[in-house]
Amino acid sequence: MRKLSLATLIAISTLGTVSAVQADEIGISGNIGATSNYIWRGMTQTDDKSAVSGEIDFDYNGFYIGAWAANVDFNDDANSEVDVYVGYGNTIENFSYDINYLKFLYPGSDDATEFDEITIGLGLDIDKLSLGASYSFGVYTENDGDKNDYVEVTASYDFDVMNLDLSYGDYENTGDNYTVGFSKSIDLNGNSLDLAIAYADFDADAGSDSDEEEVF
Repeated sequence: MRKLSLATLIAISTLGTVSAVQADEIGISGNIGATSNYIWRGMTQTDDKSAVSGEIDFDYNGFYIGAWAANVDFNDDANSEVDVYVGYGNTIENFSYDINYLKFLYPGSDDATEFDEITIGLGLDIDKLSLGASYSFGVYTENDGDKNDYVEVTASYDFDVMNLDLSYGDYENTGDNYTVGFSKSIDLNGNSLDLAIAYADFDADAGSDSDEEEVF
C-alpha cells in the first residue's frame, strides 16, 4: 500500500519526479520506482519478490488527489494494487500536517480484500532531525471485514552524506513492525533520484500470520 509522506521508507528504489507544471496554481507531479521487495507495515506484498510502482498527483493550494499502482503477489489471483486518494496538507514553519482518504483496490481480483482508511499525519523538523506520527482509521473493508487501525511513528536524521531512517508501527489485530535504514536523495536538474536500503521486522499478534524479517 502507498507509503504516506510522514511514514515513508521506500527500499532500494529509484524514482524520477516529474517537474511540477503550474496552470492556475494547479501542480502536477509523478514518480516511478523499483524495489527488491515491496514491504508494507513490515509485511511483504510481493512474496519477497521485486516490485515496480508509479504515481501521479494533482494539487491545488494544499489540496491533492492522486493514484499509486504497483504489482503484488499474495499467492492468489491478485497481481496488481491501485491506491487512489484525496487529502489536504500544509506546513507552518517547521511543523506539517496532512489528512487524507485512501482507497486500496486490487483490480480483477476476487481473493484480495479491498479497504479504505482515513489517515492523519503530523511532522516536525528540528534542524537535521525530522519526526513524524500518523494514525490510520479503518473506515471500510469489503464483505464487512474487520476495520483495523494503524499507528506509526518515524524519525530521520540527515547526516549530509545520507539519512538514517527509523520507524515503528502497530497494526490492530495483526502485529507490530519496525524498520531501520539509510536513504539518499540526489537532485537531477529539478528532478530527484531517491535511493534507500532498509531492514524490516514484523512481529505477528497471536493468531495472525508468522513473523517476517526482511532486507529490502
